[in-house]
Amino acid sequence: MARADDLASTGPDAIETGVEHLLDVRERARVGLATAGDWMTGAERLAAWLHVRDARSNELDAKRLEAVSPYAVTGHHAADDLLSATDVDVVHRVASDPGRLTRAWADEAIQEIGEERYTELVAVTAIARCLDGFADALGLPHEPLPSAVSSEPARQRPADVGDVGAWVSQSTAPTRANVSRTFSLIPTTNATWRELVDSHYSRGAEFMDLTWERALTRPQVELVAARTTAGNECFY
Repeated sequence: MARADDLASTGPDAIETGVEHLLDVRERARVGLATAGDWMTGAERLAAWLHVRDARSNELDAKRLEAVSPYAVTGHHAADDLLSATDVDVVHRVASDPGRLTRAWADEAIQEIGEERYTELVAVTAIARCLDGFADALGLPHEPLPSAVSSEPARQRPADVGDVGAWVSQSTAPTRANVSRTFSLIPTTNATWRELVDSHYSRGAEFMDLTWERALTRPQVELVAARTTAGNECFY
């Protein structure tokens, strides 16, 4: 629980402003997924979001989760009108069982669809799970998907990306932390992701401050983050 003096120093106006900012960021992300990104159209990104939601109750995903190894389960996800079977498999595996993904699986998917599209599918899945997971935690219904915006993807590969030892190319800038450059191959989508991360957790430049004047203290925020990370089997 937050201490009374922490809440008092934060103030109701500051809390309300923070909540409004959070909701604004979430709405921009929701609408943004309906717009063309780096290598995917808005319609394709929304189709991926639907598969993120389907992964919550999908029979094949459930069988994989119950198995000692997801690769011991036969079956595959089918393509739809907008996404290939590999596209769909990437979304379902990332959405339902990310802790047991392997480099060999990723390399095979990347070879089939390209690392730019693979990276954007992972990013769209992460954004969609953030939006839906927040609603789940509060017991709220999922926001309706917006209508797709007809526009073309940027299709621009940044010049400063390369092999940094990750599964996909990332920014080679030495000042960028690994977790901050995860989606640097897809800057348009990454901007949405970083804004979500900043608003839900790190607060941008404030992340380096050991004391936060917020409803939760810095140790309390990190405790929630650590427990959530462990629950999601993220071993970063």
